Amino acid sequence: MKSSKQLFPIFTAIAMLVAVEAHAAKVDMKDPRRALGREDDIRVDAQLFQEQVASNTPLNVTYQVQNLTNVPIAIADKVVGVSYDEDARTITMSIGAEIPEETMPHLVVIPPGTKKTLTAGGVFNVAVANTRFAPVPQYVQVRVNVLRDLTAFRDLIVQSSQATAPVALPSALFDTWLDASDTILCNAVPVRWSATPGKNSLPSAEQRMPAVGTW
Repeated sequence: MKSSKQLFPIFTAIAMLVAVEAHAAKVDMKDPRRALGREDDIRVDAQLFQEQVASNTPLNVTYQVQNLTNVPIAIADKVVGVSYDEDARTITMSIGAEIPEETMPHLVVIPPGTKKTLTAGGVFNVAVANTRFAPVPQYVQVRVNVLRDLTAFRDLIVQSSQATAPVALPSALFDTWLDASDTILCNAVPVRWSATPGKNSLPSAEQRMPAVGTW
């Protein structure tokens, strides 16, 4: 267990990195498009905005992360990828950096015993055959990559919160990042496929903007 002095820079960075918005997004726990994922002591509730998907249209989710551990965790909230598994007919939205890049990503730090709600968006631009019997997407699945152990990155977190340019991630910490990361996979949510995008597939301006909140 790390001492309070060792963890102090991390909690200082939390105050710098997290700005709570007055009208932040919120997950409707009664929405049928809400998905749940849990890995040990981290819980994710994700709510999909779209009921219908089409090629080259946005996907937007609001997700709440509950940290039930006794240490802070973090999510690279601006790292989002969208992929498609044709065999499973499932679109996957991956949030957070499972494999780090050469620079430190923007991190949202979640203190122990707290919840934070954020939004994420991506574009589904995989070509799907427009024929009668072609397999088309039927599900959307959200996966959130979490950095469980911030100890080795506490100085970089503080540095990146104060820097105006990207901060390099030392190559020596690459394997450390992989070892400290975990993936929470939510259950798949059924969606309707459309050959052409409809107006209901487009998010509002508020839904396009990432938001952070605490409940």
